[in-house]
Amino acid sequence: MLSTLADSDEGPERENLVKELQAALTLHMKIEEELVYPLVAEHVGAEDEEEAEVEHKLAREGLEKVTTMVQQPGFGAAVEMLLAGIKHHVNEEETEILPELKAALDRKQWLTLGDAMADAKGQTDQTPNNKSRSPRKSSKRRSPTTARSV
Repeated sequence: MLSTLADSDEGPERENLVKELQAALTLHMKIEEELVYPLVAEHVGAEDEEEAEVEHKLAREGLEKVTTMVQQPGFGAAVEMLLAGIKHHVNEEETEILPELKAALDRKQWLTLGDAMADAKGQTDQTPNNKSRSPRKSSKRRSPTTARSV
């Protein structure tokens, strides 16, 4: 979505993409902050949790910049800066934090976390204002790595 956004032309399509991005990233960060990061602080380390929180703060600032620049020159550069920060954050989570958390939790705890993340995402997906997404249909348990998406 970010690559498409960086190359988009000014107008309604770009504005809609920014709104979709803002909703998706905001939800993703909220779920991580409420469900994942407390476990990271407890089982992986407070420093890792704090760094992830700082990266979310930077993402919110970048998202705000993208939102305010939607019709201005430099919009693509703002999107690219946000994308770089998100890539760094996701890489760190997928290669360091989540594997360490998975190793620290037993299988049931890990799957419960994945289910909670999918449920939190699914509750938002079912709201009337969110027509582009469908509710979670599977009753299969999900790990946090399969429940994540932006």
